[in-house]
Amino acid sequence: MIILSGTVFAEEITRDGALELMEECQKQREENIAPLRDQAIEDCVTKQRRDREHYERFNRTFGNARPRAGGGMIRGMFWELPVCEQAVAAERYFRMNPSRRVYTLP
Repeated sequence: MIILSGTVFAEEITRDGALELMEECQKQREENIAPLRDQAIEDCVTKQRRDREHYERFNRTFGNARPRAGGGMIRGMFWELPVCEQAVAAERYFRMNPSRRVYTLP
């Protein structure tokens, strides 16, 4: 008979680590959003024939959360990236547990 033993390593995140994780999340989100934003600006310049500066200002928050017409919010783009899911989970944990110093990622 063979018995296999699996060890699961959980990563612990400090409050400072959670901030760094969120910074990495925002960096990765921007890397994914930038080409889409640039394409939206190009499409507008080509189709609407207005100046580029106008559309760059208009699209400066492209990909971020925005209000829904009937209330509520439309979630920003690329929050489903693994680093973002971890950052949000850590942020939520520390907000709900202000006296805790470490969060263990699931």
